[in-house]
Amino acid sequence: MNWEALGSVAELISGIAVLITLIYLAIQIRQNTATAREAILRSQTDRNMDNSNFMAGTPGLMDVFMRAMEDPEAVTKAERWRFGSYMYAMFLDFQEAYHFHITGRQDDYWWPTIRENIKVYLRRPGGQYWWHSQGSRFLDPKFIEFVDSELLPTIGVEQ
Repeated sequence: MNWEALGSVAELISGIAVLITLIYLAIQIRQNTATAREAILRSQTDRNMDNSNFMAGTPGLMDVFMRAMEDPEAVTKAERWRFGSYMYAMFLDFQEAYHFHITGRQDDYWWPTIRENIKVYLRRPGGQYWWHSQGSRFLDPKFIEFVDSELLPTIGVEQ
């Protein structure tokens, strides 16, 4: 066998090895992406469950929340702060989900649920009051723009 033929065989083998390596890396990247998306979903689900447990398990919080959502003026200053702290935590979660959505790091089926949850909060007088007095001042400008331009008009809320 001559050197030229041996070199050609070696190139063919190395080309096949590179192709196998690239296929392996593509599979690994796909699996890592799926794992990352599952972790995001699990984290968001866990936080939603923790939030529900916190609301249900904290004496008086549900009452404050319900009264503040219907009429923010009907609660005391301390209750308004408690309500505002709760709303800020919820909207930080919503904001994170928004950023995961626009960067493509979150599965599409989860986003419509989050979007509807935001609308549920903002349909109520207390949610609107909180958004206009606090929420739209302390969150990310891109998220604020999304809420103000895409969500509020769809639920008939003035900006």
